[in-house]
Amino acid sequence: MRDSAHEQQSGFAIWLRTGRWPDHAPGAAIERKFNPWHDPDDGRFTFAGQGRHYGQGRAGSAAAAKPRKRGRVAPGGGSFGGAGASGAFGKPARAKPKPRPAPKTREHLPGSFPFKPAPWPRPRPPARPAPARPVRTPPLRPVERNGYTYHLDENGDPRKVNVPKLAKAAQTPRSRSAQANAGKPDRLPTDDGGHFIAHRFNGPNDAFNHFAQDRSSNRGRYRVVEQEWADAHKVGQEVSLKMEIEYPKGSRRPDFIEIWYNIGGKEKHVKIDNRPGMSPPKSRGSRRK
Repeated sequence: MRDSAHEQQSGFAIWLRTGRWPDHAPGAAIERKFNPWHDPDDGRFTFAGQGRHYGQGRAGSAAAAKPRKRGRVAPGGGSFGGAGASGAFGKPARAKPKPRPAPKTREHLPGSFPFKPAPWPRPRPPARPAPARPVRTPPLRPVERNGYTYHLDENGDPRKVNVPKLAKAAQTPRSRSAQANAGKPDRLPTDDGGHFIAHRFNGPNDAFNHFAQDRSSNRGRYRVVEQEWADAHKVGQEVSLKMEIEYPKGSRRPDFIEIWYNIGGKEKHVKIDNRPGMSPPKSRGSRRK
């Protein structure tokens, strides 16, 4: 019983080492190797196909095989020939670095140029000139006198005169001071104190009805037009008119007086030049307006 227990323990130990139960028959080997592959250099167990093969568990018999070169085995891989076998674990081989791909060359279409960064600091684009602002003309101020409407500018000088019906007789006195100061300080020594609407047609005595009038124009072309109006009244015809007065820049002395007048339904137009020496003098004697 005791021997039987010892044999069981010994056989169990052999089974743990070799994976086989010992054969107690006479002449049988006490211990049989389950893994026939051994390293011929150090006698350690190897994996199948590595080292040298020593037969299929028969003691003393070994089928010679060409020794194979011992290789490194990655941990966790391969199979063991039996319990107690130990493989040779070496350092894993370093993975070869993958070659870096060559940088791609940028292809350009025919006629195109490769991009070049702009220099720093980048030059500022030339400033565009500001658009010219339109000149704002102050609105005209309408003033009505004696049935006539005068449109005055910021200096109090008329730019337009509307006469729906020209009067046939004077009803207001003259203003000698307004005539003497007309057009100052731009009045010339050769100028008269003229009227846009003459006194005999009931022109107002306000300063805006007076202007610095070239003497030749006052006693020439302008007087001829006024006489045409007076002759129309004598034959019972109605007269209406409108004027536009043009001044040089910065001056209160007009250059041109443009008149559109209607006599008995017939339209007429005249443009009188008031610049010095531009109107020929009238041959006949002068008359007061």
